[in-house]
Amino acid sequence: MTTATTKPAAISQKSTEWQGIILVFVGAFFFSTAILFTRLTEGLNVASIAFYRALSAFAFLSLLLVRFREPLHVRAYRGSLRSLLALGLIVSMTVSLYTYAIQHTTAANAALLVNSSPIYVALLAPLLLKEPRARHTWASLALAVLGIVLVSNPAQLDLESSSTLGILAAALSGLTYSFATILGRQMRGRVSGLTQTMWSTGITALVLLPLAIQAPGAVVVDNLPLLIPLGIFSLGLSYLCYFLGLQRVSAQVVSVVALFEPVSGALIGLIAFQEFPGPFGLLGGLLILASISLISRQ
Repeated sequence: MTTATTKPAAISQKSTEWQGIILVFVGAFFFSTAILFTRLTEGLNVASIAFYRALSAFAFLSLLLVRFREPLHVRAYRGSLRSLLALGLIVSMTVSLYTYAIQHTTAANAALLVNSSPIYVALLAPLLLKEPRARHTWASLALAVLGIVLVSNPAQLDLESSSTLGILAAALSGLTYSFATILGRQMRGRVSGLTQTMWSTGITALVLLPLAIQAPGAVVVDNLPLLIPLGIFSLGLSYLCYFLGLQRVSAQVVSVVALFEPVSGALIGLIAFQEFPGPFGLLGGLLILASISLISRQ
């Protein structure tokens, strides 16, 4: 009798895990579409693109309040409002840096370097969260540093060129993203992932509004067919999929499956923009992926 009853339960659990994996996989792909939509916009600066991306995501997530009510229960997480404000400011920096990186370096470089955040988290978490240091932290960091060096190709670096600044912005976006991750961990159990995302996108839109309104209205209207899906897919739906996926599988599984994001980003650059990585860039990308995978196995 015990065997008969545990089999359906095991099958159900396995099915739920696969649903979670698929959700994270889809979310990773949606996030990488930021590269495509951002590159196709015309006549808008970084702040304007980042603003409309955040605004579209916030509007989309607001529609979900009919089904997910946690963000409306402000009293339940009132003690975390300062953390949510800080998270929003950090996310605004991350979105802006990543948008600049997409415009000024290859899709592969931007996607790989923003996803280097798990390495920074592994370094900073013991200091800021008092978590034990991950076993493979230093090996992962060494692989990541070597990978970034190969991707940037120091022999051809021009410190004043836009491509070099794009690589720097991508690397910094990975660092700021790691602080966002750490803040999210601090609020875990007190503030839901959806609530954090809504506050982050809303604050990002508010912070960037003064810079974004400088864009000509006609140019904004012409780009709306790109700006709206940019926010809905690359922020709204991607985070919703991650949020739902985390309810079905462990954070460790999510972090490994999410490695599809830099892979799909590189594929978008290859297919849509004919960006072929050189041998050093390819090797560097593989080393960065290996370092992220290694640190995610803790």
